[in-house]
Amino acid sequence: MSWWLWKIVLALFSLYVGIALALYFLQRKMVFSPDPTYVSPDDIELKGIKEIELKTKDGLKLFSWYAKAAAEKPTLLFFHGNGGNVANREEKFRQLMTQGYGVFMLGYRGFGGSEGKPSEEAFVKDAFLAYDYLRDDAKIDETQIVIYGESIGSSVATQLAARVEAQALVLEAPMSSVTAVAQSRYPYLRVRPFLRDRFESDRHIANIAMPLLVIHGDDDRVIPLEFGEALFSAAVEPKQMKVIKGAGHNDLYDYPLVEEVVHFLSGLNTKK
Repeated sequence: MSWWLWKIVLALFSLYVGIALALYFLQRKMVFSPDPTYVSPDDIELKGIKEIELKTKDGLKLFSWYAKAAAEKPTLLFFHGNGGNVANREEKFRQLMTQGYGVFMLGYRGFGGSEGKPSEEAFVKDAFLAYDYLRDDAKIDETQIVIYGESIGSSVATQLAARVEAQALVLEAPMSSVTAVAQSRYPYLRVRPFLRDRFESDRHIANIAMPLLVIHGDDDRVIPLEFGEALFSAAVEPKQMKVIKGAGHNDLYDYPLVEEVVHFLSGLNTKK
């Protein structure tokens, strides 16, 4: 091989290694977009919501929001997406509370005044903490808990649902895994060995026997529909999938998403 060709190969190899190292060390800045600003429900005049301070096993404070359910209605244990904080989901609270549902939305580490730094491992550990709060402190029977995941929170919800009892699992704009999404965006790079937070829901979904509802917009440019469909295909019955025409990733609540959730959960109660 000639000298100049060796230089090209070396340059390409160096570029590949540089990109891989950048992906490894910067990925949490790329994956997580937390708003660390502390906001209480009173600050935005959101009535009927109580702030819950959870203490993690490693001594950190997490600020979560909780609205009690109306009589005979389930409580949604809600895991939100990778950006903003709990307060940014106030419209979701309003719409779900209007239907009588209880909502407990976990405040992730590093989000909304909660202490610590975000990671997949920490999110999943803290999901169990939130579940235990509802079951043991709020005295909500597990048959009245619906595990709900939004975007990257769908993986947190899936991993929790694979190991606990609940009435149902609802996934909003989910993905099969961060690995699959990242690989589609970097097709010439073997991304899996460099990913620290893989959020591989497809490794857990087949272990879930509770009723499942997947909701996805067909114009989602953040997590394209194909990744939600792949996750749904890997799931076992009973399961339903609703594709909302024209909806993207962050505007599903501008469409009849809540109506789909109400229809799904009402159907579960009818079958009892």
